Amino acid sequence: MTGPRDDEDRELSVHGQMVAGAHLRQGWDAMGTLLSAMLVFGLPAWWVSEATGQEWVMPVALILGMATAIFTIWVRYSDRGL
Repeated sequence: MTGPRDDEDRELSVHGQMVAGAHLRQGWDAMGTLLSAMLVFGLPAWWVSEATGQEWVMPVALILGMATAIFTIWVRYSDRGL
């Protein structure tokens, strides 16, 4: 029995990441973050706006949700080497 191969443990090269589709995964992760922010902020805001009759709650919550999602994506995928 041998242990795990060295090439399985090391990080893939840029070419290996492109072939494996790592860049596509990051795009779908970012899209999922944006959509989930709309749901997490939008659904409770919709309920509050319906319950109180205040129409301004929903757009404000969606803008705050999108700002939070964009900031989260920026922090997650930014280049920390700069």
